[in-house]
Amino acid sequence: MNVRTGPPSTDYAMLRRDPEYAGLNRALLDLVPVGSGPAVLDLGCGDGAVSEQLLLRDAAMSLVGVDPDAALLDAARARLGERARFVEGDASAVARLFRPGVFDVVVLANCIHLVPDLTEALDAIGEVLGGGGRLVFNSAFYAGAESGADLPRYAELVAGARRAARERGLPLTRSAAGRPAGLRRTAGDYRTALVGAGFTDVATAEREFTLGPRFLTALCSTPMFATAALPGIDRHTAAELLTASLEKQYERAPFTITRRCVYFSATRP
Repeated sequence: MNVRTGPPSTDYAMLRRDPEYAGLNRALLDLVPVGSGPAVLDLGCGDGAVSEQLLLRDAAMSLVGVDPDAALLDAARARLGERARFVEGDASAVARLFRPGVFDVVVLANCIHLVPDLTEALDAIGEVLGGGGRLVFNSAFYAGAESGADLPRYAELVAGARRAARERGLPLTRSAAGRPAGLRRTAGDYRTALVGAGFTDVATAEREFTLGPRFLTALCSTPMFATAALPGIDRHTAAELLTASLEKQYERAPFTITRRCVYFSATRP
């Protein structure tokens, strides 16, 4: 069976569009208060897919999206037009981009694992949230998200791509940085960081999801996964090798994987 869904992408757009991955974010939307026209910051908004869902839930909300990728922001503007405003930046920059206390809610939809300095980001978010404002986020990429039974599948996927790289004579190197910091965080780390940043009423939940080959195909195309799996190889090529390895793996025996997603809600006093 061919699991390809298109040419490998070098950003997160393909993963964001995957319907299975999008399902991880649906429970997050329930944590966002509606009905009072809140001012909402969709941080790490990407192409505006979650922004659109937020506006569908509450058309009266005032929504601003922030993302460091200009191309994704262009896609978000094309998607939502005048219904939202979009600004280029990252989590640590929001305190410089906006006035203190201007937002009622800040949302990070499955992207907080991409934030390198969590303490800096939470401090900046706390500045732009008004008193009583709410921060909500989720992640399916944290220490403990993978099912132990599925770890051999990930190992087989990477091993197949590495074999193909060696056959091509491509140089694999040791990754000096190792796994990105966000992937090493636990759910407990997030709770500790929230409390340390002064947030209160910290609530958390974990949900389990079953995901198919479309999700893994999209994951193979992200820099986060491709560069960690095949360090030293151009990420375009790494994504291609990983996708080809996944296709062969799936043709031998179709499978799904189980993954947990953690959800947090916290209040700025």
